[in-house]
Amino acid sequence: MVDNKVNLRSVDLNLLASFDALMIEGNLTRAADRIGLSQPAMSAALQRLRLTFHDELFVRTRQGMIPTPRAIDVYSPIREALTLISSTLIPNEEFDPARAERSYSVVADNYFESVALGPLMARLQQSGSGLSLATYGLASDSISRLLRMEVDLIVDYVRPESDLVQAQIIGSEKLLVIARKSHPRLSVSATPTLSMAQYLAEEHVFLPLRSRERSQLEFALGGREFPRKRAAQVQNFTSMLPVVAATDYLAVIPARLFHLYEKAFAIRWFHFPADIEPIPLWMLWAKSLQNDASHRWFRETVQSVANDIIQPANVKGK
Repeated sequence: MVDNKVNLRSVDLNLLASFDALMIEGNLTRAADRIGLSQPAMSAALQRLRLTFHDELFVRTRQGMIPTPRAIDVYSPIREALTLISSTLIPNEEFDPARAERSYSVVADNYFESVALGPLMARLQQSGSGLSLATYGLASDSISRLLRMEVDLIVDYVRPESDLVQAQIIGSEKLLVIARKSHPRLSVSATPTLSMAQYLAEEHVFLPLRSRERSQLEFALGGREFPRKRAAQVQNFTSMLPVVAATDYLAVIPARLFHLYEKAFAIRWFHFPADIEPIPLWMLWAKSLQNDASHRWFRETVQSVANDIIQPANVKGK
């Protein structure tokens, strides 16, 4: 039997910090500056890394140092290991938001920005003058960015299947169908009901696909598919509202978002024409940051804000 175990005594673990800096910076000089090495020392570290991993790891291009597939493959566990080592060396770390200088980042869709961003930023402002927050839209590389710790959190309706990602439900949301008030084929009644036949007969406003096969609606509904007619595609939920108000198209949006904007547009809502539970909203973070004091405080703050405003929606008129 071949023994594939590596003798850690023969490996300089300081090389992992050099590897991490190169992955983050994509530039030899900036990576050296990041960890306090000279450029020749960083070049030497890169050569030793290549010998250790039996791979080129980084390829020089006009765009910078591009990681090879092998480098990309090993980066997440290496980054997690470095973070765990760092947190272990400071086991009793405390975080004081009133004295901290910290910029947090959240990847989320337009719903989170519309409903929760204001209260969350107000909470940060009250907690400490050195705290700030930036948000980014959901993208195909969002989970990769989370694992590289380029962002602190993702808030999404979809939970990824990854042992490297921690997940927590921070609330849930009911989905509504919306149409303009003067829609010629949907009569106004005391009960906002819509049959599946009526729903599928109309044209719809879509959000961008989350995969080649499913829309964001199908993803949010756990894979249930509805053969809707695509009439238009917009970038986010709030863009659906003026499109629906000006056309005969239908759209599906979170209930809380509808009630936030219902007075601004001549639209009405219907119950979704299928028996569905409220959609859970997940807060996701890199497992390696589980015990980081600053990150833990931020997660608790997001959860506290969500407890106030993103609990299961109480749909008016139901």
